[in-house]
Amino acid sequence: MDKILVKSKYDEKMHRKFYLFHMFRKSYSIYFLFIAVALAFFLAIRASLKVTDATDINLYIIWGFTALVLGMVPTFTFGRINAIIRQNRKERGDRLEIIEITKAKIVRFIEGLEGKAVLGWEYFESVYETETCFYMYIDKDRGLIIKKDDIVEGSPEILRKLAQNNLKPNRRGKVKFKQLFKEEK
Repeated sequence: MDKILVKSKYDEKMHRKFYLFHMFRKSYSIYFLFIAVALAFFLAIRASLKVTDATDINLYIIWGFTALVLGMVPTFTFGRINAIIRQNRKERGDRLEIIEITKAKIVRFIEGLEGKAVLGWEYFESVYETETCFYMYIDKDRGLIIKKDDIVEGSPEILRKLAQNNLKPNRRGKVKFKQLFKEEK
């Protein structure tokens, strides 16, 4: 029977990589912020070139708005990621997270905390494999991080096979499993 057992401690760097991956690969909101910044700069420069009086209050308002929009990018992106990581670190501490993956289900629990999550493969919408870990998305915002080094029973190859065979296919009949690196032969 194919079974994967993962035991891992909370790793801030790995979770930061997950959220950055999510921000630039799975979410489009960051691109809307970049477009807003570009548009604000365009309007501010255009207004600056057309100004006839150097003390024009509208010019100050436009450049103030541009600075506000520029300040929103790190606040809404990296600030949000840092807040999530701080909250997770506070909740998890040094407790061990144990994830058991089989063909039928995925069970996740944290030692020292009551309760466990039991999910079937149908709840997962996509899996991305990097050189160091697997990102298993439950939906567009939540997921599990499986570090390859933390697999104590089974192997990454078995997890890859389980994901490819058990993920729910999309409308075209394909599963959303993507390997984001080239294997060395």
